[in-house]
Amino acid sequence: MPLTPPMIRTLYQAFLAMALSSTTLCAGSASTGTSAWNKTTFLNEAAWSSRQGEIMAIVSEVRCRLLYLGAADGSLNLLSAPSPRPIPTTSIPAPNWGGHRFWLGPQKRWVWPPISDWEFAPASSVRAKGAVLIMEHLCTDKNYPALTREYAWEGTRIRCTVRWKDDGRAYYGMHVIAIDVPAEIPVLLKRTEDRPLGLVFVEMNGCKTEGFLPHPAFRDAGGKGTLVSGSPKSFKCGLAPQPLRVARAGGWTLTAHPGPTEGATIGSSDAGYLSQIWVGDSHATFAELEQISPILLGDDSGKCSSTCYIEATAPGK
Repeated sequence: MPLTPPMIRTLYQAFLAMALSSTTLCAGSASTGTSAWNKTTFLNEAAWSSRQGEIMAIVSEVRCRLLYLGAADGSLNLLSAPSPRPIPTTSIPAPNWGGHRFWLGPQKRWVWPPISDWEFAPASSVRAKGAVLIMEHLCTDKNYPALTREYAWEGTRIRCTVRWKDDGRAYYGMHVIAIDVPAEIPVLLKRTEDRPLGLVFVEMNGCKTEGFLPHPAFRDAGGKGTLVSGSPKSFKCGLAPQPLRVARAGGWTLTAHPGPTEGATIGSSDAGYLSQIWVGDSHATFAELEQISPILLGDDSGKCSSTCYIEATAPGK
């Protein structure tokens, strides 16, 4: 009997539950409900896990990012986490590695694909400092500053902070959270006289404020709208800063929240519409929730950082 898409999803969830059940058993104090980070393996990759109540977080050393956030028993990952890990090729130079991706903008500096150190390289070092997991990115491309990630619980939210040193150029942080499709993402449209649509169309070299609606991936309902994956055309929009929330299976919810920055703020990209969403066409296997920071230079010590919070909410909470 050929495998249908629902059968494949069921088998994948069963495999994931088995993998995380093993993770919980070998995760030490993570299985007791504490927020400590413990070495483990996930999807056959070296990783670190931490549990906060009924929620589990797993950070992959191999992909250098948060890769699992969801049910502590392993029954549901709210993040996209392809397995096996796809290898970049000439025809597909930037396959989806899932989880919490992070890049330094503006993208027009590096175009596409993302810098390999950021997207397709393992962590150069990982350590737990109290309740904070600290990961150093490789830095083989000296045209860009080295990145350091931090992951720590704040209630049911994971604080995702990335730090770098000022190299004389302005940057902004791009937190890109990959989720599986199908997905319908509700948004708040803050309409103004200058932005009557309440959103902008985001492109690599800037944004459009008019002339891009109607679009098959967007439903307008007055003060609110909905982004829908799987339409005939992909769509990326920017919105006034806000939490981006998406319903997941079993009554769970995933939310990407804007967070604080460190450094001197000198402006904003995309007309200040820094909460962004990308939904692909019918061939896309994932969508993206994005929180973009203002444009930053270093403070008096040269430090810069960008933070977002990723929150898992269990059914009934």
